[in-house]
Amino acid sequence: MIRAKQLSNGATCGLLETQVWVDVETPTPEELALIGKQYPLNPLALADAQEIGHWSRFEEYPKHLFLIFRTLESPHNAHSRTERVSYFYFPETQVLLTYRNEPVDYLEQIWNSFRGGACLRLWQRLLDQGVQTFFEYTDALTDRVEDLEELALNGDNTPEIPRQVFSARREVLRTRRLVSQAREALLHLERLPLLGGEAYLFRDLTDRMGRVYEGLDAARDELSNVLEVYLSAQNNRLNRVVQALTVISVLFLPMTLWAGIYGTNFETFTEYQWPAGRAYFWGGLLAIGGGLALWMKRRGWW
Repeated sequence: MIRAKQLSNGATCGLLETQVWVDVETPTPEELALIGKQYPLNPLALADAQEIGHWSRFEEYPKHLFLIFRTLESPHNAHSRTERVSYFYFPETQVLLTYRNEPVDYLEQIWNSFRGGACLRLWQRLLDQGVQTFFEYTDALTDRVEDLEELALNGDNTPEIPRQVFSARREVLRTRRLVSQAREALLHLERLPLLGGEAYLFRDLTDRMGRVYEGLDAARDELSNVLEVYLSAQNNRLNRVVQALTVISVLFLPMTLWAGIYGTNFETFTEYQWPAGRAYFWGGLLAIGGGLALWMKRRGWW
């Protein structure tokens, strides 16, 4: 599919030579030949645009600038796939060509609302919407991390917490790499002398990408803290269990010894002949147990 709009008023038009935004989606060989005939696309750049695996990068060719910008399709989805738009900017003729192999929501929204504007400002607007997907992802990630923190602080014993933490860390590292390459591509674009006074438009984008990068680093550190809190809570729970078992053992070991001594059935034990021998035996058990319990209570062991 090939479609075009005039930059002057946003009206739909054909493949004009100047002042036009051309959008190309999954073109046929005939359509590729048509745009290749109308605009001097570098063959290497066009080949890169057709490949699916390329990450964000920027190249300057003799006739045009070329930018691959990969963003997130569903920022609020923890396992969002990526989407990519390739930009061909012809500074001499003020032509912006966007190339994609699949529908891109934010590009469609801008296409439907575009009513005209300068070529560089249109390009900045498209890139800004792509950058916004990273901000939305960072906000959603922050909410997820806070929920995990609440579970860990509340002493939740679910084994799902470590699994979710490690899963989130993998996502952060993957997105961090995506953001790093996108930011580097925008930095190369921002520093081009031909942008002149319009460079500030793209400088704002690199600043925003820097904030996203810092947010991802902060989220990664918070995830490490969540795991530490969870492990600390598990250790505290284990310590309480061990403490309870220790108290029980300390209480019953002396009483077991006492019972074992008087359970040997030696006839020489004079206590066997006492009328109050049974009371003596049980009183001794209660005295030992009660005394130890009172002593441990005063020491704060239970």
